[in-house]
Amino acid sequence: MGKLFAELKRRNVVRVGIAYMVLGWVALQVGDILFDMFEAPVWVGKTFAGLLLLGLPFALLFAWAFEMTPEGVKKTAEVDASDSITHSTGRTLNYVIIAALVVALGYSMWSNKATDIPVDDVAVDRSIAVLPFVNMSSDKEQEWFADGLTEEILNSLARTPDLLVASRTSSFQYKGQNQDISAIATALGVAHILEGSVRRGGDRLRVTAQLIRANDGFHLWSETFDRKPKDVIAIQEDVAFEIANALKTAMDPAALKKMVSAGTASVAAYEAYLEGLALEGKFGVDGSVEDWRAALDRHERATRTDPNFAQAYYRQSLYWVDELGIANIGYGASEFTADEVMENFERTIDAAIRFAGDPTMKLRFQALKASAELRYRDAMNFAERLLAEHPYDFDGLNAVVSSAAILRDRSTAEKYLPQIQRIVSDDALTLNQLLNNMLFAGLTEEAVAMTRDAVKRFPNHAFVGYQGHRVLLWGGATDEARALIDSVRRSDFPEQNVNMMLLRQACAEGDLAAAEKYFQLLESDADDVGSRFVVNVVYGNPQKAHQLVIDANLDLQGLSSFLGYPYFDHTKFPALVAVLEPQGISPISIDGPPYTCKHPATTSP
Repeated sequence: MGKLFAELKRRNVVRVGIAYMVLGWVALQVGDILFDMFEAPVWVGKTFAGLLLLGLPFALLFAWAFEMTPEGVKKTAEVDASDSITHSTGRTLNYVIIAALVVALGYSMWSNKATDIPVDDVAVDRSIAVLPFVNMSSDKEQEWFADGLTEEILNSLARTPDLLVASRTSSFQYKGQNQDISAIATALGVAHILEGSVRRGGDRLRVTAQLIRANDGFHLWSETFDRKPKDVIAIQEDVAFEIANALKTAMDPAALKKMVSAGTASVAAYEAYLEGLALEGKFGVDGSVEDWRAALDRHERATRTDPNFAQAYYRQSLYWVDELGIANIGYGASEFTADEVMENFERTIDAAIRFAGDPTMKLRFQALKASAELRYRDAMNFAERLLAEHPYDFDGLNAVVSSAAILRDRSTAEKYLPQIQRIVSDDALTLNQLLNNMLFAGLTEEAVAMTRDAVKRFPNHAFVGYQGHRVLLWGGATDEARALIDSVRRSDFPEQNVNMMLLRQACAEGDLAAAEKYFQLLESDADDVGSRFVVNVVYGNPQKAHQLVIDANLDLQGLSSFLGYPYFDHTKFPALVAVLEPQGISPISIDGPPYTCKHPATTSP
């Protein structure tokens, strides 16, 4: 063996191998840059790498069998040992290796420096909006299929850790519109657009999809899938996989395939799930509780068909947890008691956790369960672990900031502020949801700045106007807040909410006569303890507000709905104290918002 190695060394086989590998690596880096510059297909780079790899044994064989001489290349066997110049060619190879290593090191340092840019810049480049696929079927009743397929492709891409995906509400606002791709991308703050169409009829299914780079309209990828309806799961997974690959995400192909998996092999279960997603989207637009209940029915059908379908269980759990919150639209929508609703929630979220195929998505499910069970520190821990893998996961960010609001943990909420601002910048409804929690977590200045930006971009959006009005008043911008009232009043927003804005404004301006008028209107109209609590706090009756909640004799879930308010004193409720304080949670309450009505001492209730 020693003689063989000595001969390999003498014939420069080892040096040739080292030189080939170093130069091959440099060639791969240069090739990657050139292939990207000329927008070559992915297979070109793979073929180039394969050829370089195949060339290594031939280079080693050549070094063994042949030798460079002053007369040219000769077979080693034909060269007399005394005439061999392998020692000279060996020195030359040493110089080549050193030079190649210097080039490789220089490139590596340059590459690291070039990629040492803010995460947001990378995220913008790896960002995408999935526009609603057009239903080309003759049967317009198939609209749900196109919408559901769009949403599941969007969800699959959103599960890719380093890919920023515009929200569903942002993308679906362009449904049925024929706008310029670059204008849509600019409005949504993304670099790429995915659009497509669906034609379904009989035993045929045609799905077309194309990925477009927004700045120049170049098609990075496009494909038409002409299959049978039973192939819909494979189509969805293929589209998500190819898009993530085309955008050069960091995941290896095997992990990416698993990440974008639909989570079921049953077409019937998957189609029921798609229909549920489409109905959820409809509910998000019109707020119809009937659509919300119908979506639950479809997701239940999906899990009856495939009892291991984790995502369908998760969607069910979202319905039931919504019914647990006294301030939620879905509260009391079913005929079940509070205990039965909680049982349904735990049954479905436990199934989602049990059947979760992806460990990071399991964290999302665990965060939801912990929050519903009032384990807020656990919820934050699960959410932060999720965000370590998926920095732009909306459910994870919302879990962190809502838990931070309850824990009065400003520092944690502040840590995730850049991600929050990036993910909500294109979505008015999502922005509306997070502004409140940011405010109550103590990020007042940040919430005000975000509100001002949102109002400019969504001047006629009632939800932004309503929530923004409270934020601006909290930040002391009384005149700016007043300007939002008319825009909300012109919308179809409930009159009760408009009167709430007017009460806030009157209190902030010290107009007690106007405040009394709107207080009486709201007190007579309010039909739930949640609304009456807030109305009385704003009017300057914190004692009465808390007494209303005490008299309502709410269960723990009902009481937990008030914990997000920094002016809710949990110590008045022994059941909450018993649950929160053993966890080291003791939220500090304030008397009321900065704009609370200030009554003269002689007339104070």
